[in-house]
Amino acid sequence: MQFFRDVSLRVKLLGIYFFGLIMLGVVGYGLFIYTEVQNYYTDKSVFSSQGRYFQEKSFRHMKYTMDLHGILTRLYSAAGDPANNKENIVKEFISNVLILSDDSYSFAIFDFNGSLVAANGSDFKKLMESNSENRTKLNGLIKRAFESRMHGAFADFTSESGTVSYFINTMYFEPLDYYILSLDKTQRTEENIDAILHEKRMRIIKSVVICLILGLAATTVVVGILYTYLKGMTKNINRITRSIQDLGSAGIIETKLEAVNRDEIGRMIAAFNDYLQKRLNMEQFKQLIEEDKNIYDVYVRVFGLLNSFGFHDFAIYEVDEAKNKINYLNHEVCGDVCTLEPMPCSDDILISPEECRCKRLAQTVFGSADFRACPKFLGYETGRKHMCMPIIIAGSVGEVVHVTVKPENEEMLKNALPLLQDYLKNASPVIESKKLLKNLRETTLKDPLTGLNNRRFLEEYTEILTADTKRRQKNMGILMCDLDYFKKVNDDLGHETGDRVLQILATIMKGSVRSSDIIIRYGGEEFLIIIKDAEDDESVMSVAEKIRQNMEAHEMRISPNVTLKKTLSIGVSIFPKDTENFWQAIKFADISLYKAKEAGRNRVMRFTKDMWTHDTEY
Repeated sequence: MQFFRDVSLRVKLLGIYFFGLIMLGVVGYGLFIYTEVQNYYTDKSVFSSQGRYFQEKSFRHMKYTMDLHGILTRLYSAAGDPANNKENIVKEFISNVLILSDDSYSFAIFDFNGSLVAANGSDFKKLMESNSENRTKLNGLIKRAFESRMHGAFADFTSESGTVSYFINTMYFEPLDYYILSLDKTQRTEENIDAILHEKRMRIIKSVVICLILGLAATTVVVGILYTYLKGMTKNINRITRSIQDLGSAGIIETKLEAVNRDEIGRMIAAFNDYLQKRLNMEQFKQLIEEDKNIYDVYVRVFGLLNSFGFHDFAIYEVDEAKNKINYLNHEVCGDVCTLEPMPCSDDILISPEECRCKRLAQTVFGSADFRACPKFLGYETGRKHMCMPIIIAGSVGEVVHVTVKPENEEMLKNALPLLQDYLKNASPVIESKKLLKNLRETTLKDPLTGLNNRRFLEEYTEILTADTKRRQKNMGILMCDLDYFKKVNDDLGHETGDRVLQILATIMKGSVRSSDIIIRYGGEEFLIIIKDAEDDESVMSVAEKIRQNMEAHEMRISPNVTLKKTLSIGVSIFPKDTENFWQAIKFADISLYKAKEAGRNRVMRFTKDMWTHDTEY
């Protein structure tokens, strides 16, 4: 039974079809043949019996005729003279012969011309009187009897009730030159044969009807089997159809279909279940990344997805269209755990995104040692193969997912591509929204003029900064910077020149501190610089002095004919050395800034306790 379930639908349907033919043949035609064979033997027995009966009757008829001839011969010999008397004796005997008790026989004497001389019974007279053709037939029989002296034959004669069949024996009676004719009515035999033929026809009709009924029953059984199977098959197809409709309306369903068979339907259900599971996994993946807090958590999910596909060497590059560069995110996303060293691609792509073939073409790129699709991949010499897949965001490449494999895993790479692309395509809208939120948040935390962090950034990250500093037992230098006589620039040269001066100052500050240090536009022409992990007062003062000197030495070209130099006053405090209150440390730096301005500007002033005249904390 399980074998029937698992074989091909084509084999099943052909099997049912041939099973039906065999059923029809065995039940219908088998019974018909059996009935016909049985009828043959029955008919053979009946006709054999009828043949014997007819043979016996013919012999008896001939014997009667010969006996009559012998009796007439003896009567004629014993009658003596005259001759007329002998002839009358013969005629009288023929007319009154009583030796036969079977009324199916009639006897008569005819002369050579075919004239009736004497007859027993009325059959001969009726035949002679009813039709002239009958006399002609009798004359023909008498002539043939003269030639053969003895003759037996079948003949049909016309009577008032129709054609009557007789078996006729003729015998020549030499003493009187007469012919003795005897008639044997065959009507009963014909009726018996007709009855047999009628019975045979009825048996044939009966056999045909029974065969048709049994054939119909067999056909019904086969149709029932086929209907039962097709019903199960259509039921499974309808279930798949409903599931597809549910997919179209609800988007995703979690109910799997049960695949009992392993035929085409079973394999289709298994493939459908596999498709549903993949869809469900994709929807769950999408839901997870939608609930993630930020874009970096989404990147971590993508890394986990690549791991689930069996890949271990991979990278994510983020395309920054605004700054026209590409960022290598592995270290930023998951630290040293998934960082490929060296980076799988040349550093050229980081500063020139168009060097990345995947980014430039916005399509998946395959490469191997034999087919070096991307010249920026560094693994060709070691025989590595790679695949770069773009994540399309707002019509352009937002990220490039890079996977590197060994040559023996190339097939796994190609097999995983369609499903992996579906995952990334599903993740694309979420990544786009997360990046938009990130950019929006960065916009609210950035100063639009200088690109530096703003005061709101400081307010949001104060707790993180102070907690980290205290945990690591480090100092943090706080520099409050202010341009000297900045109002005069705005008044004399205009606000556009003032904005340009602030932008140049921001650039000088960025070049004077480490990338880990934080520069904040605190307000107007005031800037706050946080020196992380400050070793001592001297190191902080050294950085502040460096910034002041760089600003003092810088000649700002405002226009082809206008150059400008500006100076900077800086107040310095140390957290938590000066105070455990971060905002009070900022206030201390602000106080020392005003002291620097009072002392003549263009200088760095370190906060001392005597500058704070209040008894309470800020």
